[in-house]
Amino acid sequence: MTTPRPRAPRPSRTDPDRAVLPLAAPPFRGTANRTLRGSRPDWNLIHAPQAPAGAPNVLLVLVDDAGFGNPSTFGGPIRTPNYTRMAEGGLRYNRFHVTALCSPTRAALLTARNNHAVGFGSVGEFSSGFPGYTAMLPPECAPLPRILRDNGYSTAAFGKWHLTPDGQQGPAGPFGRWPTGWGFDYFYGFLGGDSGQWDPCLAENQKIIGTPEQYDDEEHPFYLPDAMADKTIEWLHGVRAQDADKPFFVYFATGCSHAPHHVAAAWADRYKGRFDQGWDRLREEVFARQQELGVVPADAELTPRDEAFPAWDDVPPRLQAYYARQMEVYAGYSENADHNVGRVLDAIAELGELDNTLVLWIWGDNGASMEGAVTGSFNELTMQNGIPLTDEMQLQLAERYGGIEAWGTAIMDPHYAAAWAWAGNTPFRWGKQVGSHLGGVRNPLVVHWPERIPDPGGLRGQFTHVTDVGATILDVAGIPAPTRVDGVAQEPLHGVTFAEALLDPAAPERHTQQYFETIGNRAMYKDGWWLAMRTPRIPWVLTPEAVAPYAPDVWDPDADPAELYYLPDDFTQAHDLAAAHPEKVAELKELFWAEAERYKVLPLLATLSAFFGITPPLPEVSTFEFRGDVQNIAPGMIPRIYNHSYTISADLVVPERGAEGVIVAEADHLGGFSLFVDAGRLTHTYSMLGVFVYRQQAEAPLPTGEVNVRMEFAADAAEPAAGGQVTLFVNDTPVGGGRMDHTVPMRFSAYAGMDIGRDNGGVVDLSYADREPFPFTGTIRKVTFDIKPHLTAEDEHAVHAVAHHAHAAHGISA
Repeated sequence: MTTPRPRAPRPSRTDPDRAVLPLAAPPFRGTANRTLRGSRPDWNLIHAPQAPAGAPNVLLVLVDDAGFGNPSTFGGPIRTPNYTRMAEGGLRYNRFHVTALCSPTRAALLTARNNHAVGFGSVGEFSSGFPGYTAMLPPECAPLPRILRDNGYSTAAFGKWHLTPDGQQGPAGPFGRWPTGWGFDYFYGFLGGDSGQWDPCLAENQKIIGTPEQYDDEEHPFYLPDAMADKTIEWLHGVRAQDADKPFFVYFATGCSHAPHHVAAAWADRYKGRFDQGWDRLREEVFARQQELGVVPADAELTPRDEAFPAWDDVPPRLQAYYARQMEVYAGYSENADHNVGRVLDAIAELGELDNTLVLWIWGDNGASMEGAVTGSFNELTMQNGIPLTDEMQLQLAERYGGIEAWGTAIMDPHYAAAWAWAGNTPFRWGKQVGSHLGGVRNPLVVHWPERIPDPGGLRGQFTHVTDVGATILDVAGIPAPTRVDGVAQEPLHGVTFAEALLDPAAPERHTQQYFETIGNRAMYKDGWWLAMRTPRIPWVLTPEAVAPYAPDVWDPDADPAELYYLPDDFTQAHDLAAAHPEKVAELKELFWAEAERYKVLPLLATLSAFFGITPPLPEVSTFEFRGDVQNIAPGMIPRIYNHSYTISADLVVPERGAEGVIVAEADHLGGFSLFVDAGRLTHTYSMLGVFVYRQQAEAPLPTGEVNVRMEFAADAAEPAAGGQVTLFVNDTPVGGGRMDHTVPMRFSAYAGMDIGRDNGGVVDLSYADREPFPFTGTIRKVTFDIKPHLTAEDEHAVHAVAHHAHAAHGISA
């Protein structure tokens, strides 16, 4: 290791009042006469805000969708040598807690306040008009990076953000809810909930830069985890080239191990055969290693498998290889993330600053994700759209896109089976979305700070929460939580510092009370007692039938079963004490409702309000125009064409030689649509999540000159996944069409954008993949979406007659 470089002394000056941000300019302490004669400058006036003396660098690492039993550092099967290196030189925390969902944990982490209180009761995609679910950070809750930046830190964020509402992810902003608006000087990554690792739609600072051109370079493919590490190291070197002493705060949030599980085969192949024993045996092996390491007490019990998960021995042998490969890819993906964090750590060490860098590395923003359903999925969006798939359908669809060996490549957006996630959360029950149980909210934390930690390799068992991280960083940096920011009085921090525990393994537990709530699954912790209240809904099932029992006039949360655990004696929640302590159950229920009201948790299930028809009103303007040079429109910002009739039209200029290429395309072959010209003929392709692919083409080539083309979809009814009839028009004349029996009910993609005049990144119609981005060779004057089309009575009658005739003959199958 490079010898630590001492910080140069800063110019002396009176320490400012750090409770009010931004910091006030220092008073002029020189002399200003009428001329320079006798005048004396005060050079402190031109210095930027300075951090308190001795404030450390901070590297905050957050892994996505991973469980307590995943990394080898905590007994898991995934090799994590860099995580272990930090643990052996620092501390393992085995009672650290997050929320059970992505955005809420990130909001709590970066504000040191409870997630509902800062508007993130759910993910940004499900924002609603209730205070705890707006996805809008309130001004009275200034975030950690803003506080650090205004107190003299250089700040940067890399990777996953997931804190910008859907409708604000474009060039019109507003940018106050982008990373730069939260106080980061620099951002490189993606704004949404997940991203393809091969074909991301990237943002840099306040601009969407799209998919890198080299993403499909076979010899040197783009891979986002590598690029994140490259950009982080480049930023660190740039900061140090300018200022040798200014402390930095780096937030490194990996896309791994959220779906899609994308990684090169060489990484996945390291685990060939390692999971052939199945998830039941894997849990037993992991549990034994956890107890050997001491991260799980010797007297703890391994919790049983819930009946929602199949036993491995009941999986047909012909499917076991398919399932095993899913986990091999996930493991390789995760090991690669450890590798790239290691590259950043090595760069800090080469600067001579690792000893004075506080590293906080959280392995999972929630428990491992069970959202791949029982079978796993070739496309992660099938679950979110409520599309159930059987084993047989999964096998057929996987074969369509290259077979199980293509799992992890860009041709699929895969997610492993729910039981692998359950195994990843060993020794606990359940996982992501289930805030009532430890499998959803207890994740590994490693802290590394050689300058201050007296017992490297130690273990800390105090109850800690994600809100405590920001409070601890401010504490060790000597920065108070501000009382006013931009003139706005601030909500006090909800987290408490655990800095004392860094120095003393016997330090008392400071965070003694905490509520948890995610999609109706809720818990109340107080002084060792944990009340768990889980809704009966299986987390990976979002079908109308599964959601119906939670409708506003149906669900009674007090009817949900309540389980009671005393965690000091029961590390894994193996023994329900509710029957023996009804008074404690009642006490904690009452406390939960009080906390829920205080922190804006109510109304429960606001996350699912859209499923019950509580949606934003459609805009009064029903037509949306896009010019020919608009690209990379975020998937949550496209016109709302779902579940009803709509039209897409375009004004073109077709040259004498003819034209071809994409007019407009959204997302890719795993969910999206493209209106394009192929061999001179107008063509429309619609992918219903890769499960069904529909294609309609005109009977004759386009004319030349000024041309209007139109795709008209007449839905059978305004209902989720509505089928209907497509008609293609050229200059108002019908030229082709066809039936679409199923449409996407909620969202085509979690990350792939919409482009005018081309199809960036992964393409919608694989027939033009070798011509990607297949730019239109004529001129596009504008593309217009109409989400309230008005057909003539004659056209409407004809279209619906065809639709009615075709509808009776089709059903869902692969």
